[in-house]
Amino acid sequence: MSLRKPERGLFSVKGLIFSLGLIASFIFVGVLYGGLIRPAANKAALAQSYGVEGAGSSSGIFVILKDYEQQVCISLFLWGIMILAYKFILVHAEAKVLGRFAPESEGIEAAPEVDLLSGSRSIARERAGKLSKEIDKKSESHDLKNKILPYVMARGLERYHMTGNVPETTETIMGRLEVASEQQESELSMLRYLVWAIPSIGFIGTVRGIGVALHRADEALQGDISGVTNALGVAFNSTLVALIISIILMLLIHLLQSGQEGLILRLQTFCREQIIDKLYDRDEETAPEIEIEIENTPDVPTLDDGVSLN
Repeated sequence: MSLRKPERGLFSVKGLIFSLGLIASFIFVGVLYGGLIRPAANKAALAQSYGVEGAGSSSGIFVILKDYEQQVCISLFLWGIMILAYKFILVHAEAKVLGRFAPESEGIEAAPEVDLLSGSRSIARERAGKLSKEIDKKSESHDLKNKILPYVMARGLERYHMTGNVPETTETIMGRLEVASEQQESELSMLRYLVWAIPSIGFIGTVRGIGVALHRADEALQGDISGVTNALGVAFNSTLVALIISIILMLLIHLLQSGQEGLILRLQTFCREQIIDKLYDRDEETAPEIEIEIENTPDVPTLDDGVSLN
């Protein structure tokens, strides 16, 4: 992700996943249903109609998945998996960037990408401007381009170089990290919609199946219950598949959200410990010290001196 140039447009990676990924998932699942699932389910139904037992251990799964509601749910689930995989890759890439700037905190034995202190224990105002330009130059490389940490570090150090004000620098860094967190949160809206939409589609199958079963109730009164049982199978199977898919998808969303929040916390900790806590203005060293002199005051007689207060 990027705070400076967010991914927009149909031909960006995000745009391709959100548009072509949806189309590809429906095509793939449609081919899978046409070539495998529905033929196997029809074969199992035909074998059952002739009283053949043990048509195959997987035939029951194909019968559960054969309806159109399940097909739509699986297509949306596959699309959601594509989005989740893309988000997990982004989180992993941001974590790798943090490891390059803070190898010791990540348990990596390597030199940091930028030496913030450069032999000193603090970052002076002049040094902050040079570091900002150095980080911006390194951010032009492919593996650091549009990453959160280099952008936040450069803008924070640039602010400190311009103002020399530590509170303003802190607000700049933490504010941009908060924006990154809100951006990550907003990009999960489509996944949350899928978690809501998939069970809803399953309930549509339930309503459709119950409606068909009620329509064939007269056949059941005449002794033929096959139509009613098939319709009720559609009702229950669609709900079953939709709920299982939504449970799996919700678990993956929570794992992704936990990873994103953990990443932001690690970035905040790094910026506070390695930048904010080490900012230093040379003017503070030469600031005059104010000494308070206590003037000698005349002795005040007390009761111990034998002076009467009356």
